[in-house]
Amino acid sequence: MSLTAEIVGTIAVAVLTGSLLCAAASDLQRYLIPNRYPAAILLAFLAQAPLTPYFQSLGGLAVGAAVLAAGALLFARGLLGGGDVKLLAAVAFWAGPSMIATFLFVTSLTGAVLALTLLSPARRLFPAHPNALAVPGDFRGRLRQPMPFAVAIAAGGLFVAAARVPYLMP
Repeated sequence: MSLTAEIVGTIAVAVLTGSLLCAAASDLQRYLIPNRYPAAILLAFLAQAPLTPYFQSLGGLAVGAAVLAAGALLFARGLLGGGDVKLLAAVAFWAGPSMIATFLFVTSLTGAVLALTLLSPARRLFPAHPNALAVPGDFRGRLRQPMPFAVAIAAGGLFVAAARVPYLMP
């Protein structure tokens, strides 16, 4: 692999990692994922795609498109936020067919831990959602509260980023 390919690959993984961390921080603070983070992740994927085997790049495109389509259905039913769908799809491009199951497993496992944390008294450590209906003692109401799911997506995405580094380095 040429030096240029190594540099582009390293920068692409760094953009993936930094964007995931920023998206998670933004979702934690404001329950909002700005479009610039999924866009940066997608652009980083497209920049490094010519440096990887074509089947891996085409597989990533197919998986990303499938996750975006499935996410659009979940968004239409009110089960996922729009930013979550875009972030999931952007990371799915990187995961490709070989890592999508692992990515979704790590994301769902982290999401479950996050959900249990939000149902516990530790919820006080998280900022309140701007549209949250906080009624003291209303457990059922807490089940309907939004969750900063970008934290879970970032955990899965960081796992993918860590696994992708060997492919980009000699």
